[in-house]
Amino acid sequence: MKNPVLIPRQTLAIYGFMGAPLALVGYPIAIWLPAFYASHVGVSLAGVATMLLLAKLSDVITDPIIGVISDRMRTPWGRRRPLILLGTPVLVVSIWFLFVPPAGVGEWYLLACIVGMYVGTSLIGLPYGAWGAEISPDYNQRARITAWREQFTLIGLLVAAFIPFLVEQYGDGSIESIMRGMAIAIGFTAPVSAILLAIFVRETPPENISGKNEMPFIEGVKRIWANNPMRIVIGLILIVTMAEAFRNALSLFFMRAVIQASDVGTLYFAYFTAGLLAVPFWLWLGRKLGKHIAFSVTLITVAIISAINMAFDQSDYTVFVIFFIAKGACFGGLQFLPLAILADVIDVETAETGKARAGSYIAFASMTAKISTALGTFLAIRALSLTDFNAKLMADNAFDDLFYLRVFYALLPALFFILAIVLAVRFPLTAKAHADLRTQIDKRHASERAE
Repeated sequence: MKNPVLIPRQTLAIYGFMGAPLALVGYPIAIWLPAFYASHVGVSLAGVATMLLLAKLSDVITDPIIGVISDRMRTPWGRRRPLILLGTPVLVVSIWFLFVPPAGVGEWYLLACIVGMYVGTSLIGLPYGAWGAEISPDYNQRARITAWREQFTLIGLLVAAFIPFLVEQYGDGSIESIMRGMAIAIGFTAPVSAILLAIFVRETPPENISGKNEMPFIEGVKRIWANNPMRIVIGLILIVTMAEAFRNALSLFFMRAVIQASDVGTLYFAYFTAGLLAVPFWLWLGRKLGKHIAFSVTLITVAIISAINMAFDQSDYTVFVIFFIAKGACFGGLQFLPLAILADVIDVETAETGKARAGSYIAFASMTAKISTALGTFLAIRALSLTDFNAKLMADNAFDDLFYLRVFYALLPALFFILAIVLAVRFPLTAKAHADLRTQIDKRHASERAE
């Protein structure tokens, strides 16, 4: 296999930039939205959990459709670019109405806004992920592409965390001001990043990837599921994403009720800063040990940190902060490594069939992540709602209810992370195995061109 072409940093930066507004969306949805609608808008915890679950389930329909359209679309502007430009205004408008709701809204308003937000996110995120998988065929170059994207993802998370920090330190400290600031930031960064991506990053024509990509939908799904490394990746996404969603949904409650932290935004700013700074380390570790082994190291560390949180209360603030920032450093690995692995998994089918269906694979993975996120969020908030915990009382809740909150936040996610380790260490697609796949693909391309 010939030496890979080094992707220019300018291309990596412009491509990666879109990760920032997508992260700006994800952070408040995971951390702030449940508490905002439960404690300030007036929707019950059970109602919030149910609407979030129903909205996420809509992606079961929309994501595969968008993935297939992205693979099959042929326009003068490419396959991926038009969908991203279409999804951007859908996302921006939905986010504004979701984060800045009028007085008196209820559960169905929440559902409608979240569904619109998810449709916009899918229209952007699915072709965006597929585009990244096609920029380079090389194992290590793909890791660089993913690392740049996830660094911008972490920058977006930093911006998202910086907004609550500013509101806490210099504003009125209200969650309403935090949500409004998030909406304004997304409304600015999403259009700018979409326009830059559309203008300055070249799409790889499908004929230069693998030939014809059309495949009946059911056959396509069967092909994806027949891909053994893909099944392992799907299992990892399902377990890890559910664990993170479960933990994130309870994070604000835990920090304010158990730790009694008044500077949650500041703590998350430090958390994501650690994640951003740690990405080069995880990239290096992935090159040295293999991406799946590096991911296993991340999971082991996160499981230990999560379990330790069970012992903390308001007297352990400083120790909690140290472990919270350590978890943030691991977050960089949790974000970047599975996506880098996914890009390699797509080549298993390409080597076998000659078809390049990155959009369909990204859609399948995205759908799994969204379903597991929905389930994790629903189960966490629903479990908390079955206790006598009151979102408006926070630290003034009874001891038993705070104990249940610690168990839900600390121990249950740790068990999920341990289960994921079992899958990660069994992943078969090493750097050598992937190089062999690329050799097969190159030979197939050469044969097709000769014909």
